Amino acid sequence: MSSPISSFSKLSITQKMQSSRGHARGHSSGKGKGKAVPIEEEDEPTSSEESSDEDSNGSDPDDEGPDEERVFALDHCRQHGTRYAFQIAYAEVERYSIRISTTDSGRPTCSCKEQGNCPHILWFLEQLSRTRSLAVEDEEANVTPYEHISQLGLDNVCEELHWELRQGTDSDTEETQWQLKKAYSTPEAGRQTRGVIKERLKTVRDIMATFSDIDTDSYRQDLFESGDDITMGPILVKRDLEATVAKILILDDSIFHHFQTLVSRNVRATEYFNKMGSKAKTTLDLLDRYCEVGPTSGQHDLIQSAQTLVDIVNSISMNVAERQPLSPGSRSEAAKALISILSTVVRDRNHDVYQNTTWPRRRPHGEPSIDRNLYERLIGTTSRKSPAGGNFVIQALQDLPEARHFVEELEEILALLGTIGWGPAPQAYRDKLGGLITQLKGASGVTFGKRPAGSLDRKVKRMK
Repeated sequence: MSSPISSFSKLSITQKMQSSRGHARGHSSGKGKGKAVPIEEEDEPTSSEESSDEDSNGSDPDDEGPDEERVFALDHCRQHGTRYAFQIAYAEVERYSIRISTTDSGRPTCSCKEQGNCPHILWFLEQLSRTRSLAVEDEEANVTPYEHISQLGLDNVCEELHWELRQGTDSDTEETQWQLKKAYSTPEAGRQTRGVIKERLKTVRDIMATFSDIDTDSYRQDLFESGDDITMGPILVKRDLEATVAKILILDDSIFHHFQTLVSRNVRATEYFNKMGSKAKTTLDLLDRYCEVGPTSGQHDLIQSAQTLVDIVNSISMNVAERQPLSPGSRSEAAKALISILSTVVRDRNHDVYQNTTWPRRRPHGEPSIDRNLYERLIGTTSRKSPAGGNFVIQALQDLPEARHFVEELEEILALLGTIGWGPAPQAYRDKLGGLITQLKGASGVTFGKRPAGSLDRKVKRMK
């Protein structure tokens, strides 16, 4: 390259492959290799000695092989029809030594030998300006870089700027690895569209919910649904780590994209579908508790529990669509959760839940059976009062070919629906389920035989 990389401590790239000085923070890591040039320290170096050190520490292309000085990064990729295109960025690392001492009036000098403040010194001073100042405001203009570092302490400067502080000359043998880091562009403050902010908030909430026991829809409603602008005010929220981290992820592009890579779309989706399965189990547990002790445990009667299960099924279906593209593994987790809910309702919830209550429940006059039997309310009736509309789970499975892994369980459920007590399921529901099974068998391209013993336990865990 014709010009050196100025942000050598944290290389950044734009689409023109220029290093971004505004984004460099001094942390170095990555795949491209290159050994750091050792800097020899003297107790009291003279000006001439410093000059000699700087000359000896300048980059010498003959010292190391060219491959060790090259770094690569992927700028972007896209698909053109049947072709995959990848844009590669490439740079060469050049090193320069900047020194500051009292012998140069506290001003930095650079080994590049350019006159005045070269680009390397300007970059260095810009980084240094980000540290807090201990000087009185009226005196700040007269504080030299040397005095500024001395007042703060080199340790504190390095800590604030995320710079590596080495101790002793032995550490100079350590190998430094470099990487090109893409600087993501962000709309200027005040010009971000509502859609951009809303999408970032949604993703941040999903990432953080992945680390908790709470599903994304219920996670920190006080923070993400309060109506207040979460980006306003100081980043540090005292005594609230989650709120602080949320603000950092929203406002810092680099950290956000790093977390977005660590907690990928499929990781978040899989965790969400697992939590929805657990939420369905909790719903049934609360219904059992309600039937045992009454309203003192909360309003978790059958009607409300049935609606909650329908909402869970709809939420899984909606998230499968909204989170696309998803891996087959994540989609399989969604199918697994849905079939687990269906299996539990058919196998374990076809009875009058209030039949053996010990608390004084006042039965409404003319109470229909669909208000007392969960299976009948969700599947076994054609009544308009059914919140599932005659499609409980089936419609959600229509766009999940990964449900073919559980087709044998669906076949068993279909057989039960024709002979189940309290009357078989409506013919329309059984026809839909039968059609789904046929569709899944066609998608798999294999003939399904008898299910081996224990396979259901490995694939679909029913919620008792």
